[in-house]
Amino acid sequence: MSVRETIFAAIEAALGATGAQEIERMPSSDPLKFDALHIMDDGQAQIEGEAGATRYGMAISIEGYVEGSGGSAMHTRLNNLHASTVAAVLGLIGVVPAIEDIEEGDLRPAVAPLASKARLAFSQDFTITFATRRGQP
Repeated sequence: MSVRETIFAAIEAALGATGAQEIERMPSSDPLKFDALHIMDDGQAQIEGEAGATRYGMAISIEGYVEGSGGSAMHTRLNNLHASTVAAVLGLIGVVPAIEDIEEGDLRPAVAPLASKARLAFSQDFTITFATRRGQP
């Protein structure tokens, strides 16, 4: 298993602690169950290379979705889903040996005004720093 796959599998497993009903990597459609978390691979960049090793910054975003009757109760659910998502991802530092660091990036909340039911969403960015043997990302 590649280092990238190890990291994505760990993220997917860790998000199970959030209580989300749907957790999917790189989905091709909108959520079918709510609360939902979608893991998006936003690529990676080489940070530095040295003899025999390469350090990468891998960008991911996690999209969270809640559905309900609207109002502050639904916004509270979204905020709680976001908080448990961040805690689950940052909790992988020191647990997954390949991960050197995880930085929390931008948060973008959103409303789905044309959905058949009231829906709120967020997208949370993370940068994961990891190192591999040269040529084995």
